[in-house]
Amino acid sequence: MGSEMTVHAVDHTLARERERFLNSGAVPVRVRDEISLSWRRCSSWSVRPENIEPPYRPDVNPESRLLRAAGPVLDTVNERLGELGISFIVTDADARILDRRVRERRLLHALDALNVTPGFVFAEDAVGTNGLGTAIELGRTTRIDGHEHYVEQLVQFTCVGVPIIDPVGRRPLGILDVTCAADHNNTLVTLIAEQTARSIENRLFEQHSPHERALLAQFMSASRRTHAGIVVLSERILMTNPQAARLLDGVDQPLVWDHAARAMAGGSDTAIENELPLGDGRTARTRTTPVRDGGEIVGALVEIRPTAQHPAPRPARSAPPEGPPGLVGIDGAFLGVYRAGRAALGERVVVVCGEAGVGKLAMTRALHRQHGGALVVHDAAAIEVDGADGWLARLRGIVAGDPGGIVVRHLDLLSPAVVRTVSAILATATSRGWRCCATFTCGSSWEDTALPDLDAEQLRLPPLRNRLRDIPALVSAFAAPRRVAPEVVQLLMRLSWPGNVRELRAVVARMLAAAPAGGNPGLAEVPPEVRRAAPRRTLTRFERAEVHAILDALAETGGNKKDAAVLLGISRSTLYRKLQAAGIDLENTVF
Repeated sequence: MGSEMTVHAVDHTLARERERFLNSGAVPVRVRDEISLSWRRCSSWSVRPENIEPPYRPDVNPESRLLRAAGPVLDTVNERLGELGISFIVTDADARILDRRVRERRLLHALDALNVTPGFVFAEDAVGTNGLGTAIELGRTTRIDGHEHYVEQLVQFTCVGVPIIDPVGRRPLGILDVTCAADHNNTLVTLIAEQTARSIENRLFEQHSPHERALLAQFMSASRRTHAGIVVLSERILMTNPQAARLLDGVDQPLVWDHAARAMAGGSDTAIENELPLGDGRTARTRTTPVRDGGEIVGALVEIRPTAQHPAPRPARSAPPEGPPGLVGIDGAFLGVYRAGRAALGERVVVVCGEAGVGKLAMTRALHRQHGGALVVHDAAAIEVDGADGWLARLRGIVAGDPGGIVVRHLDLLSPAVVRTVSAILATATSRGWRCCATFTCGSSWEDTALPDLDAEQLRLPPLRNRLRDIPALVSAFAAPRRVAPEVVQLLMRLSWPGNVRELRAVVARMLAAAPAGGNPGLAEVPPEVRRAAPRRTLTRFERAEVHAILDALAETGGNKKDAAVLLGISRSTLYRKLQAAGIDLENTVF
């Protein structure tokens, strides 16, 4: 009786604190810190506390590594413990439920009624504080009891979520959750959840190849014996300890790979010592040793030690390269298109190619801006209304006048015969003093431009996924004079933006519209689908390369997922999984 009264008193206190927070927004004072922070996150995300509405993503792959490892474990624990009135749930790294096991009929009906079933996403920004999404946000074992849940319909449960970490690569794969009827005194569910998660991780380890296990053994051994930053890597694996993660950023990682590649190629076990410039201005000493498995070199171990306690002064920088007027970006390939186009404009026709949304028309306008005067845009989309003869007659009429600037937009909509005619018209116009540009939407390679006979300076704008470091400046330009919160910019930099600059501009516009009048957008204004799409972590160098290859294949095949998978030599389900892991929504992407 005393235990039941204590549970009731605790839950009653939580219920009152939750009600006070929802009604007034007052900072909770009688709840755990992690619950208070979670409630405030949910409020900033405008999660509805009265009704649960999880998004649905049904394309669960039953043959994924995680499910192959988890399945036998869930079968065993559910058979032995299911009658205790507990359920076992496995999610991916985005809190999407992949599998669920429950034997007790009343609990089964309660979970079904709330869509706690495979395919539904229980991310914190979608359904509030819960054992799945909140465990992902915190990155550690997380218990949510009764009225600690944000949404009213979940207060009937106690949930314990434990992250499942891939033993090789130390990458979070998902969550193992144990759910039962709300009971603050039930400590057994936490123990069961942690032991079950560790059993799944053991099976994940067994799935790895001997080479990958050798790399993990080296990583664990080095991490125990030294306080230096440790990186173990191969063509497929990248492991870093916290010290190395703090030292390295996206600029440093390619240099680490170069050090490792030299050690692996040398064939000797002698450690190679070198210097590594860090992103904060310091210099580090590296010691790189090949990792062997049975005599074969399978990777490298890099130890990193900073040589200075404080950032060294950066050398004076030369003046930044001249950029396109009216455009934003410092990416080398982006600036190279501008410089090459500026040099050719007036001497030759300049054709700017690239994927949809990369800013081809904006680049041609920037090329003309240095000359001043009017710029005529003649869009090939109008050929459906005017007909080929009428559309070409209008083009000839334009260039018959006094020389100026002209852009023929969307050459990709024209037949090869019409393109050849356009080429002849523009070449003649250029000889008369016209500055002629054209744009062409193409896929990932020059072969699909269909412009082999066009006598022009053909330039290719890089997709936004290849110039992610330009995103802060682009966001600032799109939002001016208002400012976007730094944490929002960091979130936006974790996306691959298959819709390119146009997609980014649209997202920023939505955030500005959602923010209070004159206010600066924060996380609460980020569209829910964007928040859910962003990976919970920064992708490794190898994962980014995989994603870029898939997006290039999709662009080359016009968005046809089956053809892209064939082109890459992978299954369509593998293509889906890799893009979803990177936070890319194929359904809302235009290629």
